[in-house]
Amino acid sequence: MERVKTMIKWAGLAICIFSILALAGCSKVNKDNYDKIKIGMSHEKVVEVLGEPNTCEDPILKTKSCRWGSSEKQIEIKFVGDTVIWRSSKGL
Repeated sequence: MERVKTMIKWAGLAICIFSILALAGCSKVNKDNYDKIKIGMSHEKVVEVLGEPNTCEDPILKTKSCRWGSSEKQIEIKFVGDTVIWRSSKGL
């Protein structure tokens, strides 16, 4: 019985570790995806590459800035209308 409990604990630990590694690998905020973003791309195409942004400022004169990621690792893109006019990254 004790052996079964030990095996269950190890299996649970393995599942947790695998889940954490899988989530870390799923982040779309990375250098490869940043390099796919080009000036002139549509907002829709950017969302296909990066997913939905974490935050977007309210548009001012049809200009808005959106961010993907965290304060340590992020991609920021500025749009006029729905077109990329500027991009930057941090921590990639």
